[in-house]
Formats: sequence, C-alpha cells, structure tokens
Amino acid sequence: MLAEEPTPTFADALMSGTVKLNVRARAEIVDQDNLDTAQAYTVRTRLGYLTQEFEGFQFYVEMEDVRTPDDDLYNDLAGESTAGLNRAVVADPEVTELNEAWVQYSNAELAGLKVKGGRQVIALDDQRFIGHVGWRQDNQTFDAVRASTSLGIEGFDLTGGYIGQVNRIFGEEADFDDADIVFVNGSYKIKDVGKLTGFGYFLDIEDSAANSSDTFGVRLTGSKPIGDGGMALAYAGSFAFQTDTGDNPNDYDAQYYAIDLGLKVPEYGTFGVGYEVLGSDDGNFAFRTPLATLHKFNGFADVFLVSPNDGLEDFYVYYGIPFPKEWKMKGKLVYHYFAGNDSIGDLGHEFAAVLSKKLDDNLTLAAKLAVFDGKEANLTDSTKVTIDLIFAF
Repeated sequence: MLAEEPTPTFADALMSGTVKLNVRARAEIVDQDNLDTAQAYTVRTRLGYLTQEFEGFQFYVEMEDVRTPDDDLYNDLAGESTAGLNRAVVADPEVTELNEAWVQYSNAELAGLKVKGGRQVIALDDQRFIGHVGWRQDNQTFDAVRASTSLGIEGFDLTGGYIGQVNRIFGEEADFDDADIVFVNGSYKIKDVGKLTGFGYFLDIEDSAANSSDTFGVRLTGSKPIGDGGMALAYAGSFAFQTDTGDNPNDYDAQYYAIDLGLKVPEYGTFGVGYEVLGSDDGNFAFRTPLATLHKFNGFADVFLVSPNDGLEDFYVYYGIPFPKEWKMKGKLVYHYFAGNDSIGDLGHEFAAVLSKKLDDNLTLAAKLAVFDGKEANLTDSTKVTIDLIFAF
C-alpha cells in the first residue's frame, strides 16, 4: 500500500516559489533644439519572488533599482541634480524602492473571483487610461485593491477597484500620495464580433487637482480572417466622455475617440492606419489620461504627454515588418501627423522605427528611433534614440 503524499503546507508554498529577475541596460540619447543633448546611460534591476498558491492565496514582492554613472548628462525631472537642467528630459531618475508587494486570493468556484491588494501593476485594455508605463525604467504602480469576476457568465469579465496612491515614474517625490480613485471595467466577448468593453474611471487627485476627472467610455476590439490565405483584419475603436470633478480648477467637458485598423498580409507584413482625438472644450482645456502608459500613444518622441488645451488629433500609419521567423526579430515603422482639435491647425509630424531581436531565451536587444518635426507649428524639433539590452528570467 502506497503512503499518501503529505498535504502541502503554507511553509511549502512560501519556500517553493519562483524568483523573477529583470535587468535592462539602456542608452537613451535625446537631441532637442534649444537644449544640450541628453545622454542617459541607465541600468534598471528588478528582483522579485512569487510564492506558490496556498488555499487560494498567493504573495509577491519585488524590489526595483535604477542606477546611472552620471545623472548630470540628462534632466531626470527628479531634481536630484541641477547640472542636467540645461539638457533634454529623460525621465529615468535614480531610485531604489519597493516596486510591488501584494497578496492575491483566487477561487475558480466563486465565478472566477480574484482579489488583489497591495502595491501592484494595473494595466487595463490598451493602457490608454490606466497602465504601468513599462517603457520607462521606473514603471508606474498603484497602492490599490482590485477585484475581478466572471459572474458565472462565459466570456464576461468585471474588474473594479480602488487606488489610494499612484507611484509614478519620476521618483517618490512626484508620486500622487493623496489619491481617491475608483475604476470599473466590464467586458464581454461577442462571437464573430469581438470584445466589447464599458468603463468608468473616477479620479480625485489632491496632489494634482487639474487631473481630477470622471470618464465614461466604451471600446470594441476584434479581428476577422479574410479568405483562406492567412490574411486578417484587426480593428479597435474607442469612445469616451470626460468632465472635471473634485477640486479641479477647470470647468470642462471633452470627448475622446479613436479607431485603428490593421491588415495582416502573410509574407508582406502588417499595414495599419489609425486616428485618435483627445477633444477640447473650446480651447480652454482638453481630455487627459494622467494614469495611462502615455509613451504608447501620440508618438515615441513624447512631445504630447500632456494634451494641449486645444486638444490633439493624431493621424498615423504603420507597417509591421515580416522578418523570417528563424531570425527572432520584430520591427515596425510609424508615421504621425498631429493637429489641434479646436482651432489650432498643424502641430507637427513624427517618424519612428522600432526593432528588437531575441538573442536567446533570456536576452533581448532592442532599438528605437523617433524624429519629431514641429517647425511649421513653432514647436521644438526633437530626435530620440534608445538602445536596450534586456535580461530576464
């Protein structure tokens, strides 16, 4: 007779977890008119530990450290060095901090219930409204409680929660320590149509009253095969309405809408076009998304991280390069044309290129170029080059 295996204990779950390590070495050069060239050489290290699940509970803790040999070579916006203030901005200050520390409870039998509390990453949909800003060395996390459930409905997901602090990318001094944020995001997968999402984001941020707002919106994403040759059309569309709330000194209403269409053609790549509008209230104040992964939107040169009061229209086209699979490479070319939404016309244009290659299972090399031309709109020209070497396991 075989002996029964001992029941796993909490100590077993704690000791048999997984170590996570991510090291990203980066060189970022920014040449901007009217400022000295920024040269940011940084190394970001994240070390975390994830326990095994025990009776539905799981724990994670992660430390993060960002170092540079010379912070005088760029303006990190953190105020630690004054020597770099005459240089272009690279928002990667030196930090050592607790990046994540959370506990999660999961129960598949309770309609797929998951509840997570503590310092955590929150990335909803395309991260246009709430994201982790993973592009920067010090990413964005939230001190929050989040819950999700299917309510027992196949294809449905309801996520909601509360955020009390926003740990931003600029270091602890720039965090939103006194935040009162509620978010609700519900989605349903419709057969042969796509994923339909409705959301509400209610931001009351005492540290940054101008970013306090209530936003309601909908989003649809999906894809359709075309013929039998592997061709497919991917589509995404969003609409949202925003108004001021809390102590926001601005009285405004503004709309947001976006559409993106991408045609994947085997052996020829992906051809895409998109149009995004952050509307304005008569040129006085514009739609804002302060918790977004902003680098994903409106150009990699990061010229429009804050919407101008006139609003912003972004028309863009892109091409995904079809490298042979054995090369383990990805590439993309993007062109943006920017304009004001209310009365201002041309706001410039940008060309960008992205390339990455997986060197082995743990090592990736990536490069990015962005060239912004704003002369016709009396905006500052900017060229940004970034090279990353990433080790992860």
